[in-house]
Amino acid sequence: MTYGITVNGLGHAFLREFGCPCNRCTLKEHAANTSVSIFRRDNDGAGIEWHALIDAGLGVVTSLCNYFRPEDARLDWLLFTHWHPDHSLELNRLCETTRRSARYRSEPYVRIPTWCREGTSQWLKKTYSYEWHRCLDPRIFHETAPPGTILESVPLDLPDMTVTPVSVSHYSADIDPVTFKDTLYSSASFVVETDRKKAVLLWDIDNHNEWIVSPETDEQNRAVSFLSNADYLFIDCFTWAVEEVRGYNTGHISFSTVQRYAKALSPRETMLMHISGHEEGEGNDGWGWSDEQWEREAQNIWKSKSLPGTVRVPSIGETLQL
Repeated sequence: MTYGITVNGLGHAFLREFGCPCNRCTLKEHAANTSVSIFRRDNDGAGIEWHALIDAGLGVVTSLCNYFRPEDARLDWLLFTHWHPDHSLELNRLCETTRRSARYRSEPYVRIPTWCREGTSQWLKKTYSYEWHRCLDPRIFHETAPPGTILESVPLDLPDMTVTPVSVSHYSADIDPVTFKDTLYSSASFVVETDRKKAVLLWDIDNHNEWIVSPETDEQNRAVSFLSNADYLFIDCFTWAVEEVRGYNTGHISFSTVQRYAKALSPRETMLMHISGHEEGEGNDGWGWSDEQWEREAQNIWKSKSLPGTVRVPSIGETLQL
């Protein structure tokens, strides 16, 4: 059996903005919000016998249609980093197409086992009541641990792979759905491990995660060690340099912070995700850059500063071995 990870999308919340003249928004090609699939192939390497989807934003179902064969259409687990719309907007489409797929095969529909943190579950139940109660099989650990805490592994019941969430700060999602004012830690990154490789999915994080660079507690030290030395680090890279717009934090990190976090975690390969650049403003570095230019500029900096491993922008549909 072999495992792989496929990129379903790497776009930021708005993908293409109506009325924006920048190069990213005028490209007429498939785009999707940030998401990956983790899958296991059977012994002959042909069919997919297990599939977990991490995040279900806009365009993700189209990516699944484009890069998975119809006979491989299955969904064994659904995992959420957090509840924001660009990570959950295709939940209805995903649920209904999964139901229809089962009908095509004359198989019973089975509710999708779903993992998320307590705060995210409250938001999803509120926003997607039908899907939550009719289509999903929630597996929730009722915790609100602070950023820098290793959480209990997702109960996948696989003997040769683990997926373990780590609490991270993404303050625009760490909001109590009742009061809207209180902090409720709701966001997670994931560490995916097989006996061969490790992938760290560290997107939708903000610059309040300084524990990655300067851990202050034993638990934070354990979390940094756990995130370190990955074969693949998929990391938020929302902007080139800007992290505040009109005095407000964007809730994401820029490439400037990516460099610092990657230096602390020392991955073999860094993958830039959740790319935007709009917040830089027209005429500034990052604004309107294509993925190719993001990669080229990032690689120049990486080389000049002798940062660990390599850096690049993955492609939608790209598959990496785990």
